[in-house]
Amino acid sequence: MFRFLKTHSLATGMGLVALMALTGCQNFTSSSKSIDLEGAITVPSEYVYTAPISEKSLTREQNILTNLLMILESDAKSAEDKAELFYEVGSLYDDLGLEAMARFMLMNSIVNKPGFARPYELLGIYFFKEGRIAEACDAFDSAIELDKKKTSTYPYLNRAFVMYYTRHYKMAVDDMKVFFNSDPTDPYRMLSMYFVEEKVLGKELALKNLEQNYIKGQTAKRKDSWGDALVLYYLDKMSQKELFKDMLLVKDDEDLFQEHLCEAYYYVGKKNLEKGNDKLAYDYFKLCRSTRKYGFLEYRNAYIEMQALERKYNLLKVAPLEDNDNE
Repeated sequence: MFRFLKTHSLATGMGLVALMALTGCQNFTSSSKSIDLEGAITVPSEYVYTAPISEKSLTREQNILTNLLMILESDAKSAEDKAELFYEVGSLYDDLGLEAMARFMLMNSIVNKPGFARPYELLGIYFFKEGRIAEACDAFDSAIELDKKKTSTYPYLNRAFVMYYTRHYKMAVDDMKVFFNSDPTDPYRMLSMYFVEEKVLGKELALKNLEQNYIKGQTAKRKDSWGDALVLYYLDKMSQKELFKDMLLVKDDEDLFQEHLCEAYYYVGKKNLEKGNDKLAYDYFKLCRSTRKYGFLEYRNAYIEMQALERKYNLLKVAPLEDNDNE
């Protein structure tokens, strides 16, 4: 099924496929055996919420899926139309957490239109989740190369996180800059930029850049109070208690509350990870996964973070990466 993936100069010219064939996220020492990640949850009870399942949202997605499948059954559609429909169906299956069905639809999309960029990106995400780094890079490269009109920078985001989690930090910064610059007022892009810059510039300078980006975003008069809250939390200008109080403002909106809960758990987990609170971070990532926001970057990355911690504490028997900080 991978014969559709094109090889990009990033992989061939820089020997990245060989470098990235390694799996894992970080290099850990054996001194990390004292923490029981599988022990009782350490998140304070005031921050533990059950993620709601929005029946309204689920019904809406199922109805859209049914309609798209009915359209697909028609023989009157061109190969290009079918490719688009297969992709849309695959994306919906992904949102519902039905990965096997999503993969099947995405591959059918590529069969009908090999030059269609969008399916490659989602396939790349799946490959990375499985530790198939070279194939993930090829998929993201294809998504970028085939998008002749440059309609999306999200493949750069996803490739940046592959670089980030495999310790190719400078390459991660290069990709993340492309994504960030496409909408520098977006607080989520600010946070993603901060994560990769912190590994290259150090925490102090990365936080300074995050604050400057936030100020510029405010000047642009955009409206994203929740995204702003997440940035302010990272800048230590909002406490965790205040962040969750802000989140609870949308508790009556099941869809939005589920989304905000997923994001809050992930970013609080990341901040605790920075502080060395591994067990607490792990538990927040676990709570993030409990929200079942399958299509969210935060949900996907929480899985990668949990795997990294499981390697660190010898719950996963996978060889760690060597340091590649100079890449």
